[in-house]
Amino acid sequence: MKRVPAETEFLVIGAGVAGLRAAIELAEAGPVVVLAKREAGEAAIAAHRPLLSDEDEISLHLQDTLSAGDGLCNVEAVKMLLEEAPERIEELISWAALQPPQKSKLLFTREGAGGRNRVLHATDETVGRAMLHALHAKARSLKNISFYEFEFVTELRVEDGQVCGVSLIDEKGLPEEITASAVLLASGGLGQIYRNTTNPTSSTADGVALAFSAGAEVSDMEFIQFHPTTLYLKKAPPFLLSEALLEGGAYLRNLEMTHFMPKYHPMAELAPHDVVARAIMHEMEVMNTKDPVVYLDLTRLKGDHLRKRFPRIHSTCMEYNIDLTTDLVPVRPAAHYAIGGVRTDLEGRTSLPRLYAAGETAMTGLHGANRLSGNSFLEALVFGARAGESMRQEIKRPPMKSPRPRNAATSNGPVDAGLEDVVAEIQDVMWKDVGIVRIGSKLKSGIQHLEKLSTRLPHPRTRRAHEARHLHLIALLVARSALAREESRGAHYRMDFPIHNDARFLKHSVARGERISFA
Repeated sequence: MKRVPAETEFLVIGAGVAGLRAAIELAEAGPVVVLAKREAGEAAIAAHRPLLSDEDEISLHLQDTLSAGDGLCNVEAVKMLLEEAPERIEELISWAALQPPQKSKLLFTREGAGGRNRVLHATDETVGRAMLHALHAKARSLKNISFYEFEFVTELRVEDGQVCGVSLIDEKGLPEEITASAVLLASGGLGQIYRNTTNPTSSTADGVALAFSAGAEVSDMEFIQFHPTTLYLKKAPPFLLSEALLEGGAYLRNLEMTHFMPKYHPMAELAPHDVVARAIMHEMEVMNTKDPVVYLDLTRLKGDHLRKRFPRIHSTCMEYNIDLTTDLVPVRPAAHYAIGGVRTDLEGRTSLPRLYAAGETAMTGLHGANRLSGNSFLEALVFGARAGESMRQEIKRPPMKSPRPRNAATSNGPVDAGLEDVVAEIQDVMWKDVGIVRIGSKLKSGIQHLEKLSTRLPHPRTRRAHEARHLHLIALLVARSALAREESRGAHYRMDFPIHNDARFLKHSVARGERISFA
């Protein structure tokens, strides 16, 4: 196994869309080290590609994004995204070698409150997956980019008030340090703070936790988007069932087989994410059963079309003896996307000098209080590139302040006793008290419970112990931010404050240290 270098010009933490695009942008300016927590290139994300569909226009996409954002979108960020996205997408298509005959196989669909057919899918898999592969291949082809897999960053090194590198533990648990002119956090989401999530097990909020612990500002942590429809079976991991199924004509039915969405929203199944998720939760609550679900009904749609259009979803369901074409599919909502994150400007700069963030780890204000379906791919692509451009300004290498601890005592070992119990308790508290529908009394109870759990957190000797601490820290930030926002807006719904309060809360929450403020 190759060792990470002691120093590099640029350090990118995360090998998803944002991290890869930034690394590609940086490669001409100097050596780039990309650290991946697992195998580099593993990701799945839906592509949202504007201006390639004849139906779409920037003004319409802007309108839909602002509407979904419920008053909190940074309009400048949205305009920047939509203006720069077409060039970035065309660039990706050229890297993926998608020639005109193949372009004809691309389909545009409408999802989650979108006013036009603009979410792009290929006939055999989502374009997001294919384009991620293209990004990864492009990055691998550039000699200045080096990938190091199964590396876990434990701390940002801050000297003289600026970030100058990181501490990490490698796959074998050995401690390492890397200095760099600039560091980018692009490590993805935080879904593992919840019991039910579409996120992979690696989504343990590492980037946001590292930044906050180092003194950076984080923002809008209360806004968590829950995907309405994930496959729910006791012995199966949660599996995201695309909203394109709803767009294609699927119905949601309760235990009594009633098609219930029309009574909650005039757009029925095409209502915004948060509306559909809350409707499902309400239907499950009134069932008064031990393990409630609702059902996704696609039986009125043509079977051949479903198998051809959604081959991966169809084959996955078949693994559990569920045939989309004839069976009702049991579903539940699950935590899906973190709208908040490390607070950045439109160039990816955080409040800490030489520290940058992009993708789901960052908060530019693009999504406001609720993300329009598909915009996350464009965000990662556009703002990953912008962060890379900005990082070039940090070309002056900071001096090494301390020797690198080669062959230091190993930090791996047996998983601390009771660690997984603590993680499960954090996830249960968050799902029960800081979930889709919130109320002040439960938020306070959840915060108290999480604060008591701090005494049971293990000493951070192992990778998993660090993850547990990250989950605990970010769970508290989400809960405290949710308690502070005494209104309902976008993905944040308070039963005790069910309407907007623009006078006090038409602002972004900002957390630094123990304080939550609004700005």
